[in-house]
Amino acid sequence: MLSSRSIGRVFARCPLWSLLIGVIAGVLIGDHYGTEWWWQVAVCAGLLALIFRKIPVSLFLSGLVLAQGFHGREIAHQQRWVQALDPEYQTKYIKLKGVIIDTGARGTGPYLVKVTDSDQNLPTGVRVQLSSLSKHHTFMQEKPEPLEYGDRVSVTGVLTPVPILRNPHGFDRARWLHRQGADLTIQPEKSPDVEGVSLFRIPVRMMSQWRIPLRDAMTAGLASESQEAQLIRAVVLGERPPQPSAMLDDFRNSGTLHVFAVSGLHVGMVGTIIGLLLWFLRVPRWMLITLTILGMAMYAGITGLRPPAVRAVLMAAVFLSGFLILRRPTLINSLAASAVAVLLWDGHQLFTPGFQLSYGVLLALAVLAGMWARALKPMAEIDPFMPHLLLTPWQERMLNGRKWLKNSISISLAAWMGSGPLMWFHFGIITPIAVIAGIPLMVMVFLILAFAMFGISAGAVWQPMGETVNRTNALIAKATYSSAAFFANLPGSHWYREQGVASGNRIIVFDIPQGGGASFIDLGGGILLDSGRRDQLRHHVLPTLNALHRSPDSLIVTHAESGHSGGMSQCLTNFHPKQALIPRTDLRSPTYQDFLTQGTREDCKLVIPRLGQVFQIEPGVHMEILHAPAELDGYGLADDTGLVIRLHWHGWKILFTGDAGFRTEKRMLSSGMDLSADVIVMGRNTGDFTGSHEFYQRIAPKAIITTNYHYPAHERISEDWLKITETLDIKVYDQKQYGAVTITLNDGELTLSPMLKKEDILTLRH
Repeated sequence: MLSSRSIGRVFARCPLWSLLIGVIAGVLIGDHYGTEWWWQVAVCAGLLALIFRKIPVSLFLSGLVLAQGFHGREIAHQQRWVQALDPEYQTKYIKLKGVIIDTGARGTGPYLVKVTDSDQNLPTGVRVQLSSLSKHHTFMQEKPEPLEYGDRVSVTGVLTPVPILRNPHGFDRARWLHRQGADLTIQPEKSPDVEGVSLFRIPVRMMSQWRIPLRDAMTAGLASESQEAQLIRAVVLGERPPQPSAMLDDFRNSGTLHVFAVSGLHVGMVGTIIGLLLWFLRVPRWMLITLTILGMAMYAGITGLRPPAVRAVLMAAVFLSGFLILRRPTLINSLAASAVAVLLWDGHQLFTPGFQLSYGVLLALAVLAGMWARALKPMAEIDPFMPHLLLTPWQERMLNGRKWLKNSISISLAAWMGSGPLMWFHFGIITPIAVIAGIPLMVMVFLILAFAMFGISAGAVWQPMGETVNRTNALIAKATYSSAAFFANLPGSHWYREQGVASGNRIIVFDIPQGGGASFIDLGGGILLDSGRRDQLRHHVLPTLNALHRSPDSLIVTHAESGHSGGMSQCLTNFHPKQALIPRTDLRSPTYQDFLTQGTREDCKLVIPRLGQVFQIEPGVHMEILHAPAELDGYGLADDTGLVIRLHWHGWKILFTGDAGFRTEKRMLSSGMDLSADVIVMGRNTGDFTGSHEFYQRIAPKAIITTNYHYPAHERISEDWLKITETLDIKVYDQKQYGAVTITLNDGELTLSPMLKKEDILTLRH
């Protein structure tokens, strides 16, 4: 086993680790306090260094002071910008100048701007998110051209805080952008003025422009959207397939999802390929090392200069430079040196999963790989009484194969021990199978990279040759995907962390922007009631369902309006549901008609319910139709031609009214039916009043979950409506204030838990 003495010997060879620990401490202090108390800390550190006069102590204190100064200054600048917003409205009109340093996943935004000047006398160097220009081009004379990396721009618009996470288990963009140095987003009033290109960023800009032709060249001769082409682009360029994707799930569950992000693994493999080629050409060592580092740097630039790739290039440069000065470098020394440089340059990286995984895995390799190699030594040894000279060629090959396997397993075990706890902490998954799966899959990934580079080179000389190489690479990609699927489906290959609520015991009412609606009823096989628009489904609904590992087998469309049903066609593709409840078939919404056509084609049973019809979900749970548009004459408004559904849930009643307005309410009141419910989940009618006193009096709800959008006027919550709910003693969850609301049932008690204002939980008892 690894003893404290052996650990001490390992770290004794690396005096920079005391500096690194000090830098980490300084970043943590700076992140919490900014530059507050910095002078006092610096003076105390200087006195302590004079008292102890030990190099490790001095390095630790130096790192602490430097890191707090650099990172604390950045935090203080970000806070200055946030504090400049209007305290009441949280907005600010501003004109700023900056440089585009990120163009978004698809190259069309949202953009990240590094501010170089502003008209508000605010600190420079802060980053601001610039909204995608396509969102605003309807207010401009013509659709603007996408911005490019390195563009120097002048932008006039309104600053607002980055929206916080409003739906459970979703991607927290505000937290992620904060770690990119951006807490604010600017909505431009017109297309930004491009004033030139930053000279410092021209090399990376040129390399990023090579990306598109290289992307096409490496998949020439293959179907563009085939799984093989997607996997090749993912491995080489870091392009992820569309989500949700069975391929992504298989790589995630086999513990090899990191092949989809350009990281240190990819940069190291590219460096190895370049180094092997140069070694074969017998170039001098200094040239081999220099060209290898330059090749890795170019690869990082072509793939977008992502932080993991930049860190890997920096680590490799530090490590390989040791050979240039005729010193034998060690991984743990290079690790500390590169981490110090990275954190002093950008302290935010300490808090990112990518940084922690990169350095956690490499630290585990440096410390634990040797231990595992010693533990597995017997598997690569021959009988001690067998002279090595007497081995046959076959036995020699078998022995070499066992040595390679021993080393591979040692590295895989060490890497898994470094990544496993972090994967569990950040992503809620642990994959023991990765110890085995990583060995063949990493070999295949290496081959995909090598053949992609060969295919690009061959295609530049003669296109048919390049296409032939690409088709060979496609076979390797197919084998890689099949292997990942095999490992992912083995029993015990992976475990997910429970999300706190047992499956089948919740309803999630999503907070969909612009008055849209979607709810997930996690009962039976799962029911998705409305979906929002296609983009809203992708950004607000699917992340939650993916995190919960739920795939609804039933869909419900309350009414044919894009804000509620625009994403239903995508749901057919993603979930392959058995059936869908629809209001009627003659409604004219284009997205709704597309859904009906696709549903028929994909053998999804389309059910048009009747008034009073009951649908059993599971024992003690059923749905009842209280308003059936199929029984209405004419078309009418979409909001008033929708389903109203009451869910009976072990004695509790949840009423889903969609965007039903006054006309629908009058029909339901005049029907004489029992309308009682404990909770109402409602949208707001675009063209009519929603929620009359008489309607709520008949229902007698204890709580209402409602949308609230500023335009048009009927989509807003009015003062008159609030007075009605207050008079009837109804608890209102305005989703503009509360975000998504999760309804759970435990021990006969119904609990409503909002995503925001978590302290405002309501528990109902019979």
